[in-house]
Amino acid sequence: MMKDILVVLDANSRESFATYAVSVARLFGAHLTATGLSLDFVPPPSFVGEYPYQFAQSAAEETTKAVHAVYDKFQGAAQLAGLMTELHMVEGLPGRARQEFGRLTRTFDMIVIEQPSRDGESGDELLVEAALFQSGRPVLIVPYIQEDDIKLDHVLVGWDGGLPAARAVGDAMPLLRKAGKVDVVTIVSKRVDEKEMPGFDIARHLARHGVNAEVKRLPSGEEPAATLLSYAADAATDLMVMGGYGHSRLREFVLGGTTRNMLASMTVPVLMSH
Repeated sequence: MMKDILVVLDANSRESFATYAVSVARLFGAHLTATGLSLDFVPPPSFVGEYPYQFAQSAAEETTKAVHAVYDKFQGAAQLAGLMTELHMVEGLPGRARQEFGRLTRTFDMIVIEQPSRDGESGDELLVEAALFQSGRPVLIVPYIQEDDIKLDHVLVGWDGGLPAARAVGDAMPLLRKAGKVDVVTIVSKRVDEKEMPGFDIARHLARHGVNAEVKRLPSGEEPAATLLSYAADAATDLMVMGGYGHSRLREFVLGGTTRNMLASMTVPVLMSH
């Protein structure tokens, strides 16, 4: 069960994102903790001179004030749903706030965060990386275009047999049990015997948990994220579940190509695990 959910807010968080997060918590009667970063200012490599502490402090105060304003609306929505909530601001040392955020995420059942902005190197994409690779918890990413509360009439599981995909299915089980229909979607590059069809074993596992799952096989062609999103649109999918993949870089993980493409183009909420 999801009883303890972390919701990531920033100064630009949309009201529809907040209400979606509240609707997820309402499914399970979960406690909601909101979090935001006061500031994580890192001077550029070309920076020369004294560290701008005064600037950083002023910016942190402005950010904190803006997040509190967003949280007030979030709290109101949670209270209307009969849910308890609190705000926990992350105020790490300059350049350390994301590490502090990563440690915070490990003590919750799930993290709900908004789709990163489209510039590719933004701070919010780095927050998704921190949540995905430092938490050990599932991360539910909500797209910009999401306006409705959570629906689980039709859920898509992207299955490639990998460890992250297996972890995602296990983490998503409380949601999958509430789903009306689940498609286990695999992408294959050659003809396979039906008995060896990728996804058959995990569909059987889901059935033993009372999940109505059906295996769907898609031919490989375009980039996997585009294939999954195209199928999701055609099938009127409400939620996608998939593994979040990354590459090691200087002892840290960064998003892999398919995961990054999914985040850039997502049209439905996606639950990822690593």
